[in-house]
Amino acid sequence: MLNIVVFSDSHGKRERVAALAERTKPDVVLFLGDGLADLDALPADVDVRAVRGNCDFFAGEDAPEARTVTVGSYRLLLIHGHREGVKYGETIAITRALAEDADALLYGHTHRATERTYPAGSTLCGRTLDRPFTVLCPGALGDPDATFATLTLTPHGILTNVAKL
Repeated sequence: MLNIVVFSDSHGKRERVAALAERTKPDVVLFLGDGLADLDALPADVDVRAVRGNCDFFAGEDAPEARTVTVGSYRLLLIHGHREGVKYGETIAITRALAEDADALLYGHTHRATERTYPAGSTLCGRTLDRPFTVLCPGALGDPDATFATLTLTPHGILTNVAKL
């Protein structure tokens, strides 16, 4: 089973990225923007999949603002969320994720941890879900109350857990 760690908004706190890696020993890191330069604190053998945030001006020119990645058998839309206005609601971001046939939307930017799963059969953004759909914001690793998340991929769905560093 893969050890998947999700975080965003480290904002120059490299020491927290290093502490997170030491604590969690991740196989995969999903980074959701605002602190791309901090990722050099991760061990070289970690599979890092990252997107650029609105504060990543001079780092990560190669990192896209959004990307859909496959981890295990799940499709995950990674965004920072500033372009989708997540501080004002998730509708645009969720609609985008559903249009990309993602199983989960992972975003940052708000600095507020959020984790929800909608069961199959739910109506979400005008669409009836044929399988569960997960929404996750890990909070902000760079905030005084630093948070991150982990994902557990099971045959029945994605389990999330938000934790404090």
